[in-house]
Order: sequence, then structure tokens, then C-alpha cells
Amino acid sequence: MNPLRTIWRFLTLPRGLKGHPFYGAARRRGSRRGVALLMAITTIAFMTILVTEINYTARVRLVMSAHGRDEAGAYWLARSGVGLYQLILIADRQMADQGIPSTFGALWQLIPPINTPLMRMLLVGGGSVDEDEVKAMAQAGQVSDELAEESREESRFADKGFLDFEGDFYAEITDEEQKINISMLGKSCDGGVCSFATLQQDPMAQALFGLMSGQENDQWFYERNLDRWELIANLTDWIDLDTTRCTPQGGYEDSLYQRFDPPYLSKNGPFDTMEEIRLVEGWQDDVMDRFGANLTLYGDGKINLLTASPEMLEALIKTHVTPPPSDFELERLIQQWELDSSVLIPSKPKDFADWIKNQGLTLLDEQKLLNAIKFKSSVFTVQSTGQVGDTSASITAVFDFSSSAQGRIRYWRVE
Repeated sequence: MNPLRTIWRFLTLPRGLKGHPFYGAARRRGSRRGVALLMAITTIAFMTILVTEINYTARVRLVMSAHGRDEAGAYWLARSGVGLYQLILIADRQMADQGIPSTFGALWQLIPPINTPLMRMLLVGGGSVDEDEVKAMAQAGQVSDELAEESREESRFADKGFLDFEGDFYAEITDEEQKINISMLGKSCDGGVCSFATLQQDPMAQALFGLMSGQENDQWFYERNLDRWELIANLTDWIDLDTTRCTPQGGYEDSLYQRFDPPYLSKNGPFDTMEEIRLVEGWQDDVMDRFGANLTLYGDGKINLLTASPEMLEALIKTHVTPPPSDFELERLIQQWELDSSVLIPSKPKDFADWIKNQGLTLLDEQKLLNAIKFKSSVFTVQSTGQVGDTSASITAVFDFSSSAQGRIRYWRVE
């Protein structure tokens, strides 16, 4: 056969037919093409997973970075609120030390809570506040982005606006010496060992009992089957040095806490935080919620009459006046005191004692009353919350100016 014909035949013969010289090679090449396709699909799937994971990780890191940025911003905004009130307190103390009279009360009392969202609304609104904006601010904790941007533009002072920052903060101050210092319970006990008889003569215990007394409180304690002196004794047992209960029944004070899971012992030392009070038997729930706002761990134990709440004023009168006035008479006396003290601002404890006697009341022991009250405070709590976007940070700080012109920090908590 002509070689050219033979070559032409082989070239034109379908490869799928047997007898073709490339029949086996074609089958082998088809098998290799299947493996390559499988490898290609696997590679694409792997690369898809890898790219998706990289993209997800990058997004998570971006969100975490943004959250960290907002968290840092919220913290420093909260610090700004604390710092502003510390400066106000320092200025107030310097004015008092220099003998500058304050006709309308202390400087810190004249300044309302620092609320930058409200300041922005007042600034943009020209002194008026839109009700819808107030509702939105109360819900979100800050004003809208549009109002914030407008306030920055409106508040230009030189090259920097007063409110030219992202986020907002809210800060307020509380006088700790308008409350009962329970850390001083049992101070009159001999060598830290307290009995029920000495407890009933303790000034702080008497003030606390006065806070808990009254017709409304009588009914409240009766419904819960609680004894006021037992609750006061439990507080005292927590901080005194012995292990015997200072109640008429006596007993081992740590037995109160063996029923808890896990059980624990009374501290026999001072309270560190207000929340620690809830560890004391009887103070876990309703009692602390009802009376905790008028308790403190700071100060010299004297009550500042110019900042005391109506409940504290009533407690003082019930403690030092005989016979104790009725609830109706107490309400009248508190209203009268608020009116009289706003006209003729008292400056020394004797002024209040004289006012009590001028109301036709009889004091049990005038000197005890004079030792229990004052008209100037040195310990304050500042609470400040900063918010940036959906992130917020709160700082609670207690400043003590009794021995420091700058205010010694007694407590600092960031949440």
C-alpha cells in the first residue's frame, strides 16, 4: 500500500474505533481529563473558602477596631465629665477657703448636671428644645448625627467649637455627706465589741432607726415581718471585731450566713463598696432598695442640712425630738424648713436647733443634735457616662476634699 494512503487512512479513521493506533491513548487521555477537572473544582472550592475566611476575618477586625475606637472615645468623654466636676469642686473649695460668700449655695449646687445632648439642642434651637428630639435623645443617649454636626458648626469659638467632638456625655454630682455613714456603726462600742444596749445609744444606729421609722415604714416592716433593730445589728456585726451578735438574743453572728450556697463569714471589717451591703443578712433585696439611697460609706458621720433629702431631715427630727412628730406634722415641718432656709440661710448647727425649738418642739439632747449636723460637705460622688455610637462607658468617682485641696480619690469604678 502506498505509504501516503496508509497515513491518510490512519489520520481520517475515527479515534473511537478499535483498530485505530491511538485508540488506547485516547482512552488514557480521557481519564486524565477527568482528574484535571476534579482538581480544578477542588482548587476553586478551596480558594473560595479561603477568600471567604480572609474577608470574614478582615470584617471582624474592622468591626472590633471601630468598637475599640468608640469604646476609647466613650471612656474619655466620661473622664471629661468627671474632670469638669472635679475642677468645679476645686474652685468651690478655693472660694470657701478665701472667704468668698456664696449667697445661693455652693458653686457645685448652682451648676445643673452637665448634659451635652441637651446643650446641643439648646444651642441649635436658639434656646428652645424640640420635644421629638428630647424623646429621641432620651432613648439613644445622644442626639442625631445631623443635630450634632449642626451644633459643631454653630458653636465655633476661635478655631475650635465648644461641642466640636464626636459623641456626648452626661455627668452629675451627689453630696455623700447628706447621707448616713454606716461605716461608723458601732464606733461607740468598747474595743469593737458591741452589745444591743450600746448599739441603741450609737448615733449612727439611732439615725438609721429614725430613717426607718414612721407610720408608713411601720406598715412596710410589719408586712415583711422584719425587725429594724435586728437589721441595724446585722450591719454592725458585719463590721465589728467580735463574732457575737449584738441583738438581745445574742448568738454566733456567722450562723446567719451558713445557709447560703456557698456559705460565707461576716467580714469583721469596713465596707469597701455599697454593693457589699447586700451581702449582709436582711439587706439583700427590698430593704436596700428602699433605704440604700440615703446610706453612704464616706464622711465624718454628720449630715449636711443644706443638701439632705426630705427623708433624711425627717429622720433627724424623729431621732432628736420628743415626742416624735406624726407623719403629717413632719411633712409640714420639712416644707417650713425648706422655705425658711432659702430665705435666711443657716450657717451653723445652732441655727437649726433654735429653729426646731421655735417650732414648738422639744429636743431630747441638744448637744447630740449639734454633733450630728453641719452645713458644709467635703465628700462627693461624680457619675459620668460617655457615649459614642452604640458604645457607652460610665465612671463613678468619689472625691474627698477633707484633707486635699485637689480632692483625694476614695473610689473609682469604670463600667
